[in-house]
Amino acid sequence: MVGDPSSVSDFFGHLLGLLRVEALAPRHQAVFAAARTRRPAFARHVTLESVLATMADAREETYPERETLTRALVAECQASSSPAWTTALTAAYAPMLTRLRRRIIGNAVPREDLDQLVIATFLAVARGFPLARWGDWTAARLRQQTAREVFRHLRKERAEQHDTYTQAQLAEWLPDSRPSAPVESPRRPSVRRSFVRRDAVLVHLARATLPRSDVEVLMATVVRREKLRAYVSRLAEGDTTEVERMYQRLKRQRTRLMQRLRTQAGDAASQPTGGC
Repeated sequence: MVGDPSSVSDFFGHLLGLLRVEALAPRHQAVFAAARTRRPAFARHVTLESVLATMADAREETYPERETLTRALVAECQASSSPAWTTALTAAYAPMLTRLRRRIIGNAVPREDLDQLVIATFLAVARGFPLARWGDWTAARLRQQTAREVFRHLRKERAEQHDTYTQAQLAEWLPDSRPSAPVESPRRPSVRRSFVRRDAVLVHLARATLPRSDVEVLMATVVRREKLRAYVSRLAEGDTTEVERMYQRLKRQRTRLMQRLRTQAGDAASQPTGGC
């Protein structure tokens, strides 16, 4: 098993807490205000905090509103590059993601990479979710597809490390992730091995000490795995000269940032800790 249940919960919970803080950052208020004008689901909510409070209300009678809010958050994740939406959706589904993370046992993947795998897979599923095709049971479909993709990745990882293991042995290592009532699967999102890295976790841990411009570059190119050149092209809006100039500058900036984060990680690892 990867760590004891309490340490897994503490570390993963801390990461989800940081994402919630990012979602509710004042700089995202203007982004949410603009979305309220085009998403009726947001109309009665003045802030994203109000949205998250409604999403946390698990009473049966609130399900219809939670369904419409989920679809609005997913739609914004797909249409916008703002971290407000990915962090808000992750914060809204923190209980589900925590339950999924607790189901994972084994040592094929480091604990911090498992934390990031769960979040990265959930966001990949959300970005590829066919809203026009599936008009109901959005939360259940997100949950099932995320679990399916996470365990598929882990089975593949385990098989690559132990290709002589039998299916029975693999079944002992991972619980059966098949849903009791299967739903039709959309095209599976790609969650590449290179995506599951400690660096991505460090982006969140370092957020409180990094300038906003640094955070945005790392969120785009490390967390969301957007190509740096594509990110720059969006910012420069097609100006070829400016694209190249900005690309070279941000490339150097990102390299320095990653070196800094790795140094911080090394320093943190050498210090005794009392938590997870």
